[in-house]
Amino acid sequence: MKFKSSERLIDSTVFLTICHNGQFLTDEDFHNIGLTYYKRKFEDLGRYHVTGKAEDVGKFRTPSLRDVMNTGPWMHNGMFFNITGLINIYNSGMQMNSATAAQKAADPLYPVTDPLMQKLNLTKTEIAAIESFMHAITATSYHMRRPEKLPR
Repeated sequence: MKFKSSERLIDSTVFLTICHNGQFLTDEDFHNIGLTYYKRKFEDLGRYHVTGKAEDVGKFRTPSLRDVMNTGPWMHNGMFFNITGLINIYNSGMQMNSATAAQKAADPLYPVTDPLMQKLNLTKTEIAAIESFMHAITATSYHMRRPEKLPR
């Protein structure tokens, strides 16, 4: 597959490796990517429930991308059943729910989306290429047949 904007695609996929890197394709760190539903139905304050620290509101551990196509539905709450939809939400940059300075001052628990989350402006072709990459790093799902008779 050849892309007119292959440099842009490489830049975008390098951006993805900031959090999804190393042998397990995860930085093992916690990030708020903007899906806390703060003060709404389905609110999930994430790591804050463990640490009690305001800066941890909405943070979740970066999952591995290894075998990613076998691990859906995706996100901490299983919200995405379609990998294209998931890539599209990352493409948006997820900054629509980040606290302003005034909101954070008025409510210390108001979640702040990680500044690493930026709009990617990927085309449909580039999104399809990333989806193909996700399939490429996924091993075949293997189910062992149950033995008819167990050894004694």
